[in-house]
Amino acid sequence: LATAHAKDDMQAGAQYQGAASAVDPAHVVRTNGAPDMSESEFNEAKQIYFQRCAGCHGVLRKGATGKPLTPDITQQRGQQYLEALITYGTPVGMPNWGSSGELSKEQITLMAKYIQHTPPQPPEWGMPEMRESWKVLVKPEDRPKKQLNDLDLPNLKSVTLRDAGQIALVDGDSKKIVKVIDTGYAVHISRMSASGPYLLVIGRDARIDMIDLWAKEPTKVAEIKIGIEARSVESSKFKGYEDRYTIAGAYWPPQFAIMDGETLEPKQIVSTRGMTVDTQTYHPEPRVAAIFA
Repeated sequence: LATAHAKDDMQAGAQYQGAASAVDPAHVVRTNGAPDMSESEFNEAKQIYFQRCAGCHGVLRKGATGKPLTPDITQQRGQQYLEALITYGTPVGMPNWGSSGELSKEQITLMAKYIQHTPPQPPEWGMPEMRESWKVLVKPEDRPKKQLNDLDLPNLKSVTLRDAGQIALVDGDSKKIVKVIDTGYAVHISRMSASGPYLLVIGRDARIDMIDLWAKEPTKVAEIKIGIEARSVESSKFKGYEDRYTIAGAYWPPQFAIMDGETLEPKQIVSTRGMTVDTQTYHPEPRVAAIFA
């Protein structure tokens, strides 16, 4: 990746070659063979990629359920081809981001440029970062020991409000919203604890929220962020270990975290990076996609 962040005109002149570019040379991102992008354009595209693309194509763009989008492939296709692909999608499952109105023409142009650049290396997320993000909002000893509300908990639904970064708790009979609770971005899964009082939700941004359903009204009691991108969380349900642990898996970094079942205090992180079982080649992004208990 040839990325130039020029600090003065001399640096910019030394790094700049070829025809005139509309991109300010003082704040330019360059990859050989890819269209120039400003830093702000690159950062905007990086955010769109995380929200709309990384789940299928992978954080490193090496492919997952979707095809790889590395520069050797995308540059060969060219800007016009990529814009058409993003606009209209494919018959095998890629969404039609443009014709559906999800992305504007300008955003599609931006994304077609972005995927021709070398993918930026995402940051790691280890125990120091987890502990810094960890919050106990209500201590276990201060939580109710029995249900203090009249909610029909077996019939309560947790509905993801994706782009709002919230969930709605909905009564299954009346269909009325009981409460809307702020969560991480685009909650992917809601899971009940074995003993009943807690609802665990995890956003695509890898933030876990623990919600106490026994309180007078459903209340968030703990939260933690276990990575950059994630999909799954679960509580221990094996006899004798009910709710002792919470486990969550991340897409990035490729790892899973084991936490205390009442407070979400992080206890252990296990990386899933390693050799593939077939060709015995190193895989940098084996994602933890589902956890069952």
